[in-house]
Amino acid sequence: MELFTHNKVATMREFVNKIAKEKILDVLISGYIDCENVPIFHPMYERMYFIFDKLILELLISSDGYVKSKPILKIEKWFEIDEDDKFSLMSIYSQLFKTEQEIKVESVELEDKAFSSITISYSEGEIRREALIDSKNFFGFSFF
Repeated sequence: MELFTHNKVATMREFVNKIAKEKILDVLISGYIDCENVPIFHPMYERMYFIFDKLILELLISSDGYVKSKPILKIEKWFEIDEDDKFSLMSIYSQLFKTEQEIKVESVELEDKAFSSITISYSEGEIRREALIDSKNFFGFSFF
């Protein structure tokens, strides 16, 4: 299977094809741990990372409000943090898909307009569900 060229912005159609054909191993968000007192994770919802066997796809909201996907080799810090804080990642797979089990993506719907939503229809065995990734939140993506 041909992978995307790294550092090239992939089209959303390529993103759709990728998640429909390959097993999603995990979905992550980045953030930071405030280490001043009790360590607390602070998520940054502006970017989501879909982890596949041989590829990481970064999903982000561009400055013009369009949802974009980009293949990356490694998840790196993309925002400034205080010196005493630590960059970190958190899995949201079970929150997004309402299961810890493997899912099968049935279809993906998205609109080609600013601040659009992505609807992922999927199944876990006989159970069919939908996950909505919404880009209209002031702080980045929200998911239901």
